[in-house]
Amino acid sequence: MRCVLLLGICLFGVLEGSATAFHLLIWPDYIPQEVVQGFAAQEGVEVVIHTFESPEEALSILRAGGGKVYSVVVIPDCYVLPLVREGVIGPLDLELIPHRANLDPLLLFPPYDPLGIYSVPYLWGTTGLAYRSDLVEEIIDSYAVLFDPQRQIGSFLLLDDMRETIGAALRYLGYSANTIRTEALDKAKALLLSAKARSQGFASSAEAIERLLAGEVVVALVYSGDVLFASDPRLFYVIPAEGGTIWVDVLVVPQAAPLRELAHRFINYLLMPEVAAAVSNYTRYATPVAAALPFVAPDLSLNPIVFPPAEVLARLEYLLDLGEDLNMYEEIWQALKAEQP
Repeated sequence: MRCVLLLGICLFGVLEGSATAFHLLIWPDYIPQEVVQGFAAQEGVEVVIHTFESPEEALSILRAGGGKVYSVVVIPDCYVLPLVREGVIGPLDLELIPHRANLDPLLLFPPYDPLGIYSVPYLWGTTGLAYRSDLVEEIIDSYAVLFDPQRQIGSFLLLDDMRETIGAALRYLGYSANTIRTEALDKAKALLLSAKARSQGFASSAEAIERLLAGEVVVALVYSGDVLFASDPRLFYVIPAEGGTIWVDVLVVPQAAPLRELAHRFINYLLMPEVAAAVSNYTRYATPVAAALPFVAPDLSLNPIVFPPAEVLARLEYLLDLGEDLNMYEEIWQALKAEQP
């Protein structure tokens, strides 16, 4: 059984009715049952999975006191340092995570966590355009299909992810997705308001894939692994010529988390090569655990969507921590969400 309900709860474990449960907050369909069951059996603990549908929802949960409930949380990389500043998450005890040595060295000190002490990579991927190849007559290679009315090829969805969607508009306009230039953000806001009026609204990546498969839309901004998870030959995925995002979903431990030592053991467990490979094979996203690659299915390890070639990686950028300047993005997002399609 998969956890697919918004803020739904799935219970796994070997100690039914145990007084103390281990709570994990994570995206839906983002961890295989056998991995959860393996940890539950190893530790003799009940594991409770809670899910969220957007990064903003996860942040709201944590800021509303969820840090006292969840022992481990999976969040997007760009929110690590903001949550550190807010005191929501704190440094990890790296001595309790010896399997961190299994990580790809390139991910040990990333820009979203330069000291490498607040988070551990869980999965990584890219954000780009998915489209129904059987419903369009041309190869899509630009965000113009979203932002230029003259090049719109049919109905489309915007991604319900503030940084990704605003970032796509900025890239189309020739700016970095991390810019804090007022004139650039003003242009992006106007562009997005126009696109929103022509779109079918906002959707999570998973919902966008469902609606693509149903033929309700022909193109959408999505996360790479969701395309592979759907496993439908009609779906094509592309990083537009203007560039895209490389992102890492990371494991963090809230400052007020219960069962902190167990939280570290859970993170360490996920970094075991066979476990990390099982997560990657299930979710269809790239594992950051280099030692896991021999156990990853060849259709993933050799797939350029999962592990992009150098020329594609060169067009990707991380979404960086913007500090107080993030307020400018939040104002744009609020204006977009207030407008109806």
